Amino acid sequence: MYNLAQQATVIITGAYGSGKTECALALAVEWAAGETVTLVDLDFVTPYFRAQDHAEELRAVGVHLIAPDPRAAPIDAPALPPAARQALVQPTGRTIVDLGGDPEGAIVIGQFAPELAHYDCWAVVNFARPTTATPEQAADVLGAIATVTRLQITGLISNTHFGQYTTVDDVSSGLAQAQILGALLCIPVVLACAPDWLTPPLLSVPCLAITPRLHRPWE
Repeated sequence: MYNLAQQATVIITGAYGSGKTECALALAVEWAAGETVTLVDLDFVTPYFRAQDHAEELRAVGVHLIAPDPRAAPIDAPALPPAARQALVQPTGRTIVDLGGDPEGAIVIGQFAPELAHYDCWAVVNFARPTTATPEQAADVLGAIATVTRLQITGLISNTHFGQYTTVDDVSSGLAQAQILGALLCIPVVLACAPDWLTPPLLSVPCLAITPRLHRPWE
């Protein structure tokens, strides 16, 4: 996984429900085993699925977390934490950004787009979600995100799943659809995801094991 990202700043985005926060957490934990990692939580869209809720676990494996103070940055008026700019523009080691799940959430990073000369921006795609059920729908969503962020999406992460009911075939078919999307947008698929309890088939891209960490308050 270490050679996947060409740049020190890796921005993870995607439609709401794509599983991008789980992907960002899994990448942060894995990369922290070999390098200095800072995870910037810029997901303002929903209070339910936030990297900052796992601060203690992240610290335990050496991940430095930068997250908004909900009192200073309410959801209806998102703002970057002061330390986020340094981590984004002049990263020490690797910076991973968990960016809001829809254009409304992603817009917060647009103010720094001119300063981000070097970055990877990976979009998580989940074809099990109604707003991205086809490559064409996903292309429309990612186009809107790219417009408001003023960032170029440089890679796709295939993350089609059905929670505990996910099968090997779901992982394979999701990757096939992601590759169709990649061909439409001329963007490579850099990674596929699979639940950590599932033994995935041999895939054409590296596979990231996802340990489910995020739960709704009523679960």
